[in-house]
Amino acid sequence: MIRFNVSPAQRFVLFICATALCFIIGSVIVGIVLYGGMSPARMRIATVLQDLVMFILPALVTAMIITRRPATFLSIDRKPDVASVVLVIAALVASVPAMNVVISWNENLTLPESMSGLESWMRSSEQSAGDMVKALISGTSVGSLVLAILIMGILAGFSEELFFRGTFQRLLITTPFNAHVAIWITAVVFSAIHMQFFGFVPRLLLGAFFGYLAWWSGSVWIAVIAHIVNNTCAAVSMWISARGGVDFNEIGVSSSSFDREAVILSIIVTSFLIRIIYKRSRLLGYRNDVRKEKPF
Repeated sequence: MIRFNVSPAQRFVLFICATALCFIIGSVIVGIVLYGGMSPARMRIATVLQDLVMFILPALVTAMIITRRPATFLSIDRKPDVASVVLVIAALVASVPAMNVVISWNENLTLPESMSGLESWMRSSEQSAGDMVKALISGTSVGSLVLAILIMGILAGFSEELFFRGTFQRLLITTPFNAHVAIWITAVVFSAIHMQFFGFVPRLLLGAFFGYLAWWSGSVWIAVIAHIVNNTCAAVSMWISARGGVDFNEIGVSSSSFDREAVILSIIVTSFLIRIIYKRSRLLGYRNDVRKEKPF
């Protein structure tokens, strides 16, 4: 049971202030690091500092101020069981063909002619974000892959989940907010903050998936693991593609009968696995009950 030190409104104000301050400080630090040019090494350093200052720090500061049990609030005091982790990884792998279709559809969306200026700006932001990701995975050596996994996979997965599912979503869920509404609001913010508008929908779906995992299990760690696995798979796929290997992002996107069947099977298997994950969480009694959490 969580006993908060302040009211729900005060909790949100503290979180917003901590986040704003850390984003300002982080932006200054990143600007200093990148002042000499956007080389791969500088991009990696800037990304690490950004995750530490902009995501991890405000989450920890907020949790330590609003309650005497910050670990419980952040949902980092409960470890997920191995079977649930395996099921989550299997669901992510199974979802690849279906997600590739969503990604392809979102990438090819176009706005009305009257909004061509907005679309140009969105495409430009998308290109800049893509260039930053490519800079982080720059190179085809094993060392480049290891760095990409450490930064894009492990650090990004942990920092973003601690901030979004461990803090922001928890702030919403521990108020009269409906849990489903809280999860989808968090997912929208999570996707929007990446500034990749033509990848908004797939990232929204992933964010919602991570949110439900954290809510069902009562542990942010299972969402962290899922996020790390997703980002690591993306980094490995880009690395393999850069070396002239198979591009896993193409699976399911063609109009061939094989890809159509792969997508249908992907939807069925992923839905089945998510259902099992949900039932297992309920069976083990992991799902958080908001009514057991004292407001303050």
